[in-house]
Parts: sequence; C-alpha cells; structure tokens
Amino acid sequence: MAAARLSRHFARYPNVLLRIDASVRIADLDHSDIDIAIRLGDGKWPGGRAELLLAQEVFPVCAPVIAEKLRSIDDLALTCAITDERAMINWESWFEAAGVKPVTFLKGARFTDPMLCLESAIAGHGVMLGWQLLTADALADGRLVAPFGVRAQSGLGYWLVTSTTNNESRKVRDFKAWIREEIEATVARFGALDSAA
Repeated sequence: MAAARLSRHFARYPNVLLRIDASVRIADLDHSDIDIAIRLGDGKWPGGRAELLLAQEVFPVCAPVIAEKLRSIDDLALTCAITDERAMINWESWFEAAGVKPVTFLKGARFTDPMLCLESAIAGHGVMLGWQLLTADALADGRLVAPFGVRAQSGLGYWLVTSTTNNESRKVRDFKAWIREEIEATVARFGALDSAA
C-alpha cells in the first residue's frame, strides 16, 4: 500500500530521503539508524512506542468472474482457496466470524507471500482472505470484489513504532502525519466501496 503512494510523500517532502527496509525482523530502534517501523502485530514490543494505524480485518476477495459463481458462502466449496501460509489468521477464523460452518475448498494454491496471493486472486485462480491495505486498490478498480459482507477482526493491527528513548525528529513526525493521511484516505475509500456494494 505505502509503496504505491510514496510519490505523494516525495512531492510533499522532496528533501527527505526514505530508506525502506522490508523485513520480518524486528528492528532495534534504539541502536540503529532506523527512525520508524511499521509493524503488524498486537502493539506490544519492548523498547518501542506503538501507535495504532489500522486494525486489521480479513475477508474473502476474488476476481469478478469467480464472484459470479458465489451466491452464498456455501458456494466457496466450488472454488479454490488461495492461502498465505504465513498469515496470522486463517479461513476457520473467518467462517467463525461469519457464523457458518467451514466449507472444504477445492485444492488451490499456497504461497508464502501475500502479494503472490493477491496476484493469483486477481488472475482468477480462486478466493483468498484479504485485508484492507492489501486489497484496497484492486477492490477500488474492480480487479477484485469482496463477495460477502462479513469481515473478521484478526486481533492484529498495523502500528507505527518509534523508540521510547529517542526524541522524534521533524521528518519522523512528518512521515507519521503523511502515512496517517494515506490510511484515512484508504479507509474512506474502503467505506465508500462497502456502501456501494
């Protein structure tokens, strides 16, 4: 999500160099040159000051051609599941949130990268559990649809994390303000998509 919107940050702050380290490791904000981290989790990291950006919700998404076949949640049994093996929430959790008995999908694809799951869903290979920041653009432009109105809270969120011992610089405060604006715009657009459905 952030990478596609960085041009707006560059336009607003042309003299700020952003170095983005996309990693699953937990950066040591007190003993590195990293000013700010965006983490997915519960907000509890020692040595970090965490501010919630967005609570993560998950929901099924698929290409429109697949959605045409889905008249009810039970019809998921007629589709392939696209699974992110590293996801922190699974289909069973979504079925529980929907208040329905889990269905058995046809065999599908398993990936270790959510972007590959997204590409596979857009290509019409099946249905995946998506979330707001991953799917917002594809939902907005019609490459994906969310065929059911049920969302499951993952219990996780996206957090801005800064050092508890270092003072925040102007560039960190500016970045935080910018990314909050981007998240708010995405959430507003997501709400508009929900009301149009």
